[in-house]
Amino acid sequence: MTTDDLRLAAHGDAEALQRLARALKDEDRAALAEAARALEPAETARLILRLRPRHARALLTLLEDTPSLAVLNELDPWVSDILLDEQQQRRIAKIVAKLPIEEAADVLAEAPRDLVEVTLASLGHPPELVRALDHRTDTVGAIMQRRLVAIPLDWTITRVIDEIREKSDQIDRLYAVYVIDAEQHLLGYLKVRDLLLIAPETRVGEVMHRDTIMVSASTDRAEVARIAEEANLPVLPVVDADGRLVGRVTTEELRAIDRAEAEEDLKLLSGLARESTAADGPLQIVPRRLPWLAAGLVGSGTAAFVVGAYEAALTEAAILASLIPIVMSLAGNVGIQSSTVTVQAQASGGFWIGDLGGRILREIGGALLNGLIVGAIVALAILALSQWIGIDRPAALGLTAALTLMAVTLQAAIIGALVPVALDRMGFDPAVATGVFITTSNDVMGVFIFFLIATSIYL
Repeated sequence: MTTDDLRLAAHGDAEALQRLARALKDEDRAALAEAARALEPAETARLILRLRPRHARALLTLLEDTPSLAVLNELDPWVSDILLDEQQQRRIAKIVAKLPIEEAADVLAEAPRDLVEVTLASLGHPPELVRALDHRTDTVGAIMQRRLVAIPLDWTITRVIDEIREKSDQIDRLYAVYVIDAEQHLLGYLKVRDLLLIAPETRVGEVMHRDTIMVSASTDRAEVARIAEEANLPVLPVVDADGRLVGRVTTEELRAIDRAEAEEDLKLLSGLARESTAADGPLQIVPRRLPWLAAGLVGSGTAAFVVGAYEAALTEAAILASLIPIVMSLAGNVGIQSSTVTVQAQASGGFWIGDLGGRILREIGGALLNGLIVGAIVALAILALSQWIGIDRPAALGLTAALTLMAVTLQAAIIGALVPVALDRMGFDPAVATGVFITTSNDVMGVFIFFLIATSIYL
């Protein structure tokens, strides 16, 4: 196969994909290897996603060391986890072992955990690399770029420009030049425009900007994204605990932060563990999903207990049972809406604790209006149905439904708005407030309120 054939396969050409699958089975794959090496890493990554896992592994083995790492960096970690069997992990570990510490840390920062462990074990857990990976999960240290331009105070603008030209093959995008002292402490920065406008023999220390906004390598990713957005900056320098410059985080990494946070919140909203992926096998699915299902079961069981406690009321007026699904559905939906808005405001930095009282009042006002409208619709529907089917005291039943739905909407909105705030105060991720937790708690409260009102008005 030729490189053009592989590009066709990467774009989903069925015939090209079939030819590639046959070629990967052949013993002599020299021509295929040559064609694959001519692809860009992003093209190879797209091609891998079109193949079955065993064919993708075979293709990955045809690539040389450096292209293999580049392709893995283009793939999501869970895809890499599927591709890297024990043999491939050992191969990648040997490749990483030959790299400088900074480059090795860049490769491993977003690598699957199994690969990181195998690599560190093969290298004897070097302290420098271990420190670089200490904050690999939720902090900016895991995704920062370690390649940057850092210069001392006494350099001239001319020397800085010469340094940039000399290292041009190592620089992807140049947003700023950072100024450091002899111990690598960050002192300030120069913009690219400064290099063009300032006199060539001017010393950096005389003209550098000192209003540097920096973040620690241990700072949470979401917090870094918020800082960059508020300051309207495309790049932020990253320092260690002692203020030494260790890297930078750019627009691309910040976008990756936003995607990662959105994906994490979506998982929590759906009742999934953060580490859940599409590659999970049965033995991984159970511990990552069962706890949330069990929590939902407890909530449903509690709601069932409440219903059972009013068995006599249901026996006396069986039609009340037909309203229970409406009450539970409305309570769960209102709670999720309210909690989701609160969680999004917290995540985006738009939540103001001083406005909590005003926010609760706004939720109460909106909930009362929504409850009134929904309650009126259900009450009118009951009155209309009573003209065709026999309903005992339809006016009382309609009033019961209307008052219940107003009360349920009100309590669900308040709980949905307050629980994320309370969880955040206790140090938990507010996103866990949504999904199973809010739904089940509001189901129980909704059913309880329904029977209280029904026994007071209708029975």
